[in-house]
Amino acid sequence: MAFRRWLTVWKLTRRLFVVLVLLVVFLSIGLRASTYLLTRKIHAVLAGLERVQIDKTSEAQLLKIVPYLVLNDPTLPMLPGGQRSYRVDLSNSDYYYGWTRWVPGFLLSLWPTHDELPVKDKWGMLTLPLKTAYALGWRHLSFSASVTVLDATVSSTWFDIEPDVLVSYPLSYFIFVRGVHGFWMRRGVPVSSANDESPDFRFGATAGEFSLLSGADTAIGVAYTPQASRELVSHVFQVDLTCYWGIHGCDSIRQVVPRLWEDRRAIETATAMRLRPGQPCPDRVLAGRVRTLPDLSVALLEVVRFRSEDFSDEGIPSEDLVTDFRLKEVLRGHPEGAWTNFRFKQSIPSPIDARSQIPNSLAWLRPKAGDRFLYFGGANFDSCRIVPATPSAEAAVRSAVPGPRRTEDDIGWMFGRH
Repeated sequence: MAFRRWLTVWKLTRRLFVVLVLLVVFLSIGLRASTYLLTRKIHAVLAGLERVQIDKTSEAQLLKIVPYLVLNDPTLPMLPGGQRSYRVDLSNSDYYYGWTRWVPGFLLSLWPTHDELPVKDKWGMLTLPLKTAYALGWRHLSFSASVTVLDATVSSTWFDIEPDVLVSYPLSYFIFVRGVHGFWMRRGVPVSSANDESPDFRFGATAGEFSLLSGADTAIGVAYTPQASRELVSHVFQVDLTCYWGIHGCDSIRQVVPRLWEDRRAIETATAMRLRPGQPCPDRVLAGRVRTLPDLSVALLEVVRFRSEDFSDEGIPSEDLVTDFRLKEVLRGHPEGAWTNFRFKQSIPSPIDARSQIPNSLAWLRPKAGDRFLYFGGANFDSCRIVPATPSAEAAVRSAVPGPRRTEDDIGWMFGRH
């Protein structure tokens, strides 16, 4: 009798265990299936946005080719110039923490949240209950897109995708893409050497790159102008979202936008090659600045005097090269001096790793009185702020056509949003 009771209990326990395992499996499948269906909608929006061209696509065409668009705020009057904004928001964040309603609050409070930011990986941001939910298949998936229309024609676009773990303020991005005419902000646009290398298809802060996670592959931001290569632009819409409903989740932007990762590395490598001694500031770099930086100022300067000053750096004798200029002509904007006691940077940020420095090949120029230089202001340049004013360099600056300064292209709102 005892053996029969034990056997009966064993069978019931085994059946209960099998039922629980099946429930977990079906729950996991259901969660992943729900996320998969949401990714299908996101891909539909991305396919439509890829067909949108700034200053070419009409408002009527936009509403036909991009699904799920809604007027940003129908109650607001139309802005001067006929400007208005359309938006798409696709997210499962409303029910991301829905499972917690069945968990006693005191249990959740046993695992405090991680307050130190940034963290090395997303697991450092998750408490034990959230890690359990993540393992079951819960993923935070949030996609937003916006299109600004001016005079019934598309003027700018952007979309962003958040990481697959939900974080609080400040908002963390996984991918951020913008289509603009140029880049401006009141505090001065940051312009890296890589931005100079590829002014119409640029990566980094000007595109809205920001992540609470540390590491070069935890976030990527790209911004492109109408002059950017259509092949490169197509890469921003080649988004693979399978990791959002996959087993392991999304650990790197290389899983989601591998082509953008390769593009960024290729631009950084080309920039490093350009900054070697020789011609680190070619005419195409100067023309690209004029095209994409509406607040750019350019001054034509003439050397008055060049001298060296000796000084001691921690007891080691050193030499500092100092140049005095005078303003010959204002070529663009409103450049501001002073033009005396000018010192060239001895080193500049590396385009491969911004935390390290590389020698500035222009630092050891020894100009003579009468030599002419171009000085660039209105932005925060990592390199090539002042370059020899060769005839071709002057021609490149004078002939380049600046892009329009549009309100929707102001990148300052992104820095404040972070």
